[in-house]
Amino acid sequence: MPRICLTISLLVAALLSACTDVPSASPPPPIAAEFRAHGDYFEINRGDGWQKFIVNGVDLAVAKPGYYPGDLAAQRDDYDRWLAGIAEMGANVIRVYTLHYPVFYQAFRDWNLNHPDKPLYLLHGIWLDERTDGDYMTDSTVLFEEEIRLDVDAIHGNVDIDPRFGKASGHYDADISPWLMAWLPGDEMDGNLVAVSNQKWAGYNEYNGRYIRMKKGGLPLEGWVAHELDTVLSYEFDRYGEFRPIGWSSWPALDPIHHPTESPNFGQDVVDCNFAQFDLVAPYDKGLFASYHIYPFNPEFIIYDPGYDKTLDAAGAVNSYLGYMKDLKAHHAGVPVLVAEYGIPSSQGVAHINPYAYNHGGYSEAEQADVVYDLYHSCMQAGMAGTVAFEWIDEWFKRTWVTTPTMLPADSGRLWLDVMSPEENFGILSYYPLPGWSKTVDGKPDDWSAQDFAAAQQTPQPGGLAHVQLAADPAFLYLSIQLADDATPNLSKLSLLIGISTAEGDTGNHLLGALTTPQDTTLATDGFGFESLVLLDGATDELRIDATYDPMPKINGASKVGGTPVATTDGQFLLENQLVNNNAQYQSMDVEFDGKQWPPPPKQYHAWGKLVVGDATTNTLANVQVGPHGVLEIRLPWHAIWVTDPSSRSILWDDPTTPDWDVKVTEGIRIFVATAQKSGDHYRLVDAAPRDAVAGGTLVGAKLPLFTWPTWSTVSNVVERRKPLFYALKTAFAENP
Repeated sequence: MPRICLTISLLVAALLSACTDVPSASPPPPIAAEFRAHGDYFEINRGDGWQKFIVNGVDLAVAKPGYYPGDLAAQRDDYDRWLAGIAEMGANVIRVYTLHYPVFYQAFRDWNLNHPDKPLYLLHGIWLDERTDGDYMTDSTVLFEEEIRLDVDAIHGNVDIDPRFGKASGHYDADISPWLMAWLPGDEMDGNLVAVSNQKWAGYNEYNGRYIRMKKGGLPLEGWVAHELDTVLSYEFDRYGEFRPIGWSSWPALDPIHHPTESPNFGQDVVDCNFAQFDLVAPYDKGLFASYHIYPFNPEFIIYDPGYDKTLDAAGAVNSYLGYMKDLKAHHAGVPVLVAEYGIPSSQGVAHINPYAYNHGGYSEAEQADVVYDLYHSCMQAGMAGTVAFEWIDEWFKRTWVTTPTMLPADSGRLWLDVMSPEENFGILSYYPLPGWSKTVDGKPDDWSAQDFAAAQQTPQPGGLAHVQLAADPAFLYLSIQLADDATPNLSKLSLLIGISTAEGDTGNHLLGALTTPQDTTLATDGFGFESLVLLDGATDELRIDATYDPMPKINGASKVGGTPVATTDGQFLLENQLVNNNAQYQSMDVEFDGKQWPPPPKQYHAWGKLVVGDATTNTLANVQVGPHGVLEIRLPWHAIWVTDPSSRSILWDDPTTPDWDVKVTEGIRIFVATAQKSGDHYRLVDAAPRDAVAGGTLVGAKLPLFTWPTWSTVSNVVERRKPLFYALKTAFAENP
């Protein structure tokens, strides 16, 4: 088309457009809403008067697999998808702990402008950098108050922030203040450093601020918190003429209640603080609220304090979690108490055990949904002003004290899913299984192919083994075992023993436990050993570790050695037991209640190697499934066989002369599978895979193929999957809209 004709066409189109009543594509303006903390609850005013507002919130975690939170790797399509999902779940509040990149605020604004009938509100944190030394008042004030100013301006779409390490930056032009419910600055402060702050600033026992005041006699750290809250309110009002409720993010270790059963070893319950007892000064009228991260298993006084264990919930069950929350609420009468974190992980590993209700891990995803649903109702029964579920997505970078020492190299934890680490598995959304990597342990061989590694391929014989295959993904080592008999395997009649060698060379146990040849002689190796043994016999389904290699005694503090592959010939493989609840710290405590000695709780353990038989499609804890046509599938958590980082093929290989744990890169894994008949206290060999690895009474290690899986430095091809928890929370939120 000639340029002049094109110009005329555009002009005509523009004139027609100007003369036609075309609806504007711009979304409608936001519906103004204001909040206040009033009495024991929050209230909202949308222009039709103040109404009670129950917070049904979710913590928006953003560390996708392969990333740390400071990477702030979420993109616009992530935020758009997450906001839509959170709204569909029925949540009315999103909590963020720190400033996100501008794309979040743009997505949040656009979502609310396009959904004015059901907006999402924001509970915005202002991050207090974590400390390991010093004191908060001296070492945190300047940087924290700079963060206050940046966050307030960012919320109002009015700041440019230069790039900075581990924190968000950029051009903030999206004003989302119409949907900002409240400010929640702060973090879970270390009790020992709070005590240091109080001691160093002992004279600072009164604060007379512009909008918030602390009466004389308060703790110095409480006065500092009052000052920081006052700083937030003053800055936002002076710049933007707005007030909204405010609280300080805290946790039970700093609550205003003294808990005699809590050991001070970890800085818990060394100081009793109340960050919601301040006086307010007009014209500020939006109110203070108390905020706590409350879980039913930690700190342990929630389990052990006498009285809590006598509390019954609405179902008539003993519920120490409810008992603690009722006590906490009684100490904050007339003030809204927000449970800003609560939840239960869907993990195989366990870090705390609450004998009354709700452990720190050890739940399937279906069980996680049921438990969190119960926790929500406990919060409501205790009179809490609302809840914020922890957390939106599983975060692989997270650490749990029971796994942290041996998750090495530490920087690689973000690259794999440790199902033994509860903290990685709190999410409402999961990024597992991974397409193209993961196998489904359901007793069906349809997701295995000739491209998968063959550990054995041989002619079937009665009671024997046809083939064994291996696979790996960022969470599990997989085994597919095809028996010769075309029937559902009966492990009570034909047991399986599986030797696993993770360390190359003359290390590990040279005897596979009580496995003998058909002539009842011990089956020994030719200078080759195994670090792990899987035993499946219908009565015992366990993953056991060579007794010398077992690091648990050292982890539990009962030994100075462990975790070093060495050659042994005793055939001793043990079921590992992890000490939970930090129980060792309580044994020497001298505590009395009502004139009676409080008996310290007994040490409690969680067995890492107890294998769950079931279909992983219905039970996410399942490790073993027996299927029809002689198929048996197994998946073993990497950490349970002491692969400390599958992404680099690192295994635990401790140097006992150094204080820290050590690792080495393994060449790969060798597997030996035996079918056997139980006879007395031993297992008589029926068949082996590979069969040619057994010569007389000797197992030839060189005949076992080496499985070397690819390493990786990035995680891709992850797909989000809603756990049953999504639908449990949707139901719970609908009960308190």
